[in-house]
Amino acid sequence: MLLSQALGLNQSQPMFDFVDIDLYKDFPLYIDPIGFKNPRDEFAEKCQEDIQDFFDAVLKAIVAGNVAAGQQLLEGLREPNETHLGVSSDQPAGRGLGKEQAAQVLESLRRSPAAQSGLLTDLTDAALFIPGIGADKISDMTTNIIRRHLIEYTQQQFQVLNVDIVGSVPTGLLWDTGNGRWIDDEYDKIPVVEGQKILLVPKRYVRWRGGLQQAASHYYNNFVTNFIRDEELRTNGNLVEVIKSKKVTKRVVRKSKIKEKFPLTKDFLAEFSSKHPNEYKKFRTAYNRHHPIGIRTLVEAHGATFKEAEFDASLIATLQNIPPGRRTATAYHHLIVGILTYLFYPHLISPAIEREIDDGRKRIDLTFSNSAEAGFFKDRKDEAFTIAREVMVECKNYDDDIANPELDQLAGRFDPRRGRFGLMLCRSINDPDLVLHRCRDMFQAQRGIVIVLSDEDVIAMLRTAPIERGDMIQAYLRKRLREIS
Repeated sequence: MLLSQALGLNQSQPMFDFVDIDLYKDFPLYIDPIGFKNPRDEFAEKCQEDIQDFFDAVLKAIVAGNVAAGQQLLEGLREPNETHLGVSSDQPAGRGLGKEQAAQVLESLRRSPAAQSGLLTDLTDAALFIPGIGADKISDMTTNIIRRHLIEYTQQQFQVLNVDIVGSVPTGLLWDTGNGRWIDDEYDKIPVVEGQKILLVPKRYVRWRGGLQQAASHYYNNFVTNFIRDEELRTNGNLVEVIKSKKVTKRVVRKSKIKEKFPLTKDFLAEFSSKHPNEYKKFRTAYNRHHPIGIRTLVEAHGATFKEAEFDASLIATLQNIPPGRRTATAYHHLIVGILTYLFYPHLISPAIEREIDDGRKRIDLTFSNSAEAGFFKDRKDEAFTIAREVMVECKNYDDDIANPELDQLAGRFDPRRGRFGLMLCRSINDPDLVLHRCRDMFQAQRGIVIVLSDEDVIAMLRTAPIERGDMIQAYLRKRLREIS
């Protein structure tokens, strides 16, 4: 049973920012700490800070020869079952470090050439160089370290879903960044569904097992062996073969011979990387590019077929069936959250509803974190005027056109920390020129940029063929921006 089904939600995976987990089976996805490198949103920044702080504490204990401290830190990486991510075939079962394996990992870290040379700096290095640590272990270790932020994210998303979390339960171990220790006596609001504690994970930061498992082989096949081949040819080493034909004589080094002499092991990768750190640096630069998992892939991982045209048509019908007015404002609001999550993923993530700002004196209808790496939203984040780390959204289920008070309300929530860019969603626009003029006045007064989107605009995006939709949305928003500025 999927979480969305257990909660009685009338939405599905494409409209969720998180992975819609199966409550009775693990989902074959893993949290990938690579996604937190070069963080593009506040959630990733916090996670990366905690992961690095934890790993620094472990390395510090190793350097100091404090085996007991290192062991205690690693034993905190217990078996987390709350995310339901992994590969168990039946009931969820985490793959954290028990006491015995914590000792083994600590010893591997102590003896690793990568640790001794200073090459070992974070969890992704550990996955590459330390025996016994693979995709499942790295994901579960990461889950433990960032649990505090997963709790906050889960609370945020349940608020988006308009589902209450009843009561507080033990949080489990929480990493205390800055103090280098685990905390184990806290309670917080964590959902319990079908008798199970639940922690949601943003789909932006998961990947398939293969993506993590293949890192070592990718490094070995595309960087290490290529380097050895070039060095053998340069120095005329023992692996060089001379091949003669009637017209040409050439020197070659066969990959099979390289692999025979230098088989792929984590110890070999650590030793090679310590001797040739620039090659490892090249690999990390390439590998650190995290590619968000696709919506279709997520849906079909549950065994369903994602028929995008039918799904888009159902969203349009649902939108058109909600009448304007105060009584249906909540239904409209929550539908728009799902539609924007679907249309703008992975550029806009982590939606938050009715978030308090300025010490509670103001509230924002909806915010998205801006994690765009290219395109329209990336430009808004980089632009000195808008600096939109967040995109603020207001939803107005009105019959009338958007007027100055509504625009003033949204503009009043702009500031240099969050940014000066927002979207105003409304049902219809009777006088487009007047609405455009009001938005242009706001821009010319240097108060910020607001783009107004009506049902007609949203439906146009949903009716565009999926293969063309990304480019269409980019062009659509850029056109609206040019009209304002």
